[in-house]
Amino acid sequence: MSRKRRPNRNINLTEGSIVQGIIMFAIPLLLTNFLQQLYNTADLMIVGRFAGKNPMAAVGATGPVSNLLIGLFLGLTTGASVIISLYYGSNDREALKRSVGCSYFLGLISGLLITAFGYFTTPFFLRIMDTPPEILQDATTYMRVFFLGTVPILIYNMGASILRATGDSKRPFNFLCVSALVNIVLDLILVGYLQMSVLGAGLATLASQVTSAILVTYSLLKTDSSYKLRKSEIKLHKHEAKRIFEVGIPTGVQTALLSLTNVIFQAKINSFGPDAIAGVAAEGRIDGFLFMALQAIALAATTFSGQNFGAKKFDRLREGMKVSLIIVFGISFVLSLIAYFLASPLIAIFNPDPDVVAYGADFLKILSLGIWSFGLSETISGFIRGSGHAMGPMIISLLTICILRLVVVYFAMPIFNSIRVISIIYPVSYFANLVIMAIYFKFGSWRKDFEM
Repeated sequence: MSRKRRPNRNINLTEGSIVQGIIMFAIPLLLTNFLQQLYNTADLMIVGRFAGKNPMAAVGATGPVSNLLIGLFLGLTTGASVIISLYYGSNDREALKRSVGCSYFLGLISGLLITAFGYFTTPFFLRIMDTPPEILQDATTYMRVFFLGTVPILIYNMGASILRATGDSKRPFNFLCVSALVNIVLDLILVGYLQMSVLGAGLATLASQVTSAILVTYSLLKTDSSYKLRKSEIKLHKHEAKRIFEVGIPTGVQTALLSLTNVIFQAKINSFGPDAIAGVAAEGRIDGFLFMALQAIALAATTFSGQNFGAKKFDRLREGMKVSLIIVFGISFVLSLIAYFLASPLIAIFNPDPDVVAYGADFLKILSLGIWSFGLSETISGFIRGSGHAMGPMIISLLTICILRLVVVYFAMPIFNSIRVISIIYPVSYFANLVIMAIYFKFGSWRKDFEM
């Protein structure tokens, strides 16, 4: 008896309508980013409502450090996605098979390294960030539980990057739907009902991460497609690992440098006390929701670029670039209006304390001025990275997102002693990044492959 043919979930971005392809691919990415942001937001919101602003501040204070360590290795998932999309676009099945297995091996090893390092260095990082004594213990507890989940975080993201690279952005979203539900239900039970505060929030997040990792792994093991995960291939394939590192390491360093500036900024924010920490933490969750739409388009641009570079369809690449930038600019305009005019009520959702709201709303209004430039620069960077050239975007981000921010804050904070110094540098650095990224896109050395 013949087997029932499964529906094809994969979108071939090398053919058909560019606008439709990018939008249909980006919508599940947007929803996926929404659910990922919902993880941390649910923790922060439920802790803020049921446990108070100090535990809420403790959860918020851990974000920059955890993002710093994980961001360095999450770059490998981007590297894997780019290389797999190139092989998928060129229909190189053997290289695709090895790349999938190698990607999973790198995800597992990376997760284990972060777990061990992060768990034991948590107190050190929190102390050098001048975390207030009244929230230090809660912050340590939450961060250590979080680091126990880094293996499933890396496994899920690696598995999801494989699916997206081959045009399937729906299943990663479906898997996160289940894990987000697990996270929220357990948050309400452990934090709201059992009053376990930050420990309960951490355990809820851990359980949701394990759920998503199991689902994506099972999916890849059972698929009949060319990107099937084979247990015998989960090992270090030197050639594929080298190619993944060529894209993944610069991308990871770029992410880590951005997170490093946030760690330093968090230390500055911590000096203003729990109200400032809680307010800016709430703002961070909100801007995460705002930026996720732009990041979805940028990730779609990366996959579009990778598949079409693999297929050597350069005219289609140029048209896809124009389409992506128009979409991003329209979305960012709407998001800027939402962030500016609804800043106070959005912050109050997390905690209605007037001081918390004042800090968070002011930060969000200023940040909203840079949303458009962030979206455009991320999309341009995604196209460049999709071609397999990640070094240029990394250097540009180093100059604008890391060095420029730190220099300005270092000299301005002693003069003004205001959180506004930190909030203002965000839109300024986004604009600087856009200008230099656009110049590199037009005249950079990466174009020699683009213009073949």
